[in-house]
Amino acid sequence: MKKALLIVAQNGYQPVEYVDTKDELEKAGVSVTVASFEKAEAIASDGSKIMVDMGFNDVDVSDYSAVVLIGGPGSEVELRGNEKVKEIVQSADNAHKVIAAICYSPVILAEARLLKDRKAAVWNLDGKQKEILAAEGATYSEEDVVIDTRIITANGPAATRDFGKAIVKVLEEQG
Repeated sequence: MKKALLIVAQNGYQPVEYVDTKDELEKAGVSVTVASFEKAEAIASDGSKIMVDMGFNDVDVSDYSAVVLIGGPGSEVELRGNEKVKEIVQSADNAHKVIAAICYSPVILAEARLLKDRKAAVWNLDGKQKEILAAEGATYSEEDVVIDTRIITANGPAATRDFGKAIVKVLEEQG
């Protein structure tokens, strides 16, 4: 069975992106584990809550076929610049895992140098995220969802179902 690690901010993850991505993965038979800073309650940007399965320090990337970063305001405030998150995504990249990020989270992949010479989507309402991707060597795309080999990016909540389906597609192609 394929396994995916969903990374969320402890405070301020995007609830639609979390729920719909998790649902698409589970419908396809992918086992989902949720990670954040600690194994405790995580609060979405709308106030809804989930229980996190494990803290970042307990993550072993080799246990997963995919690592998925959920967006929302917390991804910018809590996840961006966090060395442990950077280590997790770089380990996943080094192991040739499927890596996916939605909304603001593609910025985290770009700053971890995973999007250099790749095409990527990102939430870009204020125009700043496009500039960050470009500064890190990525090519910004206005598409809702972009698949560039085994890295999937999407621009926000409206693209979540297609984002989840794209992750499943790439996982199936990986065998």
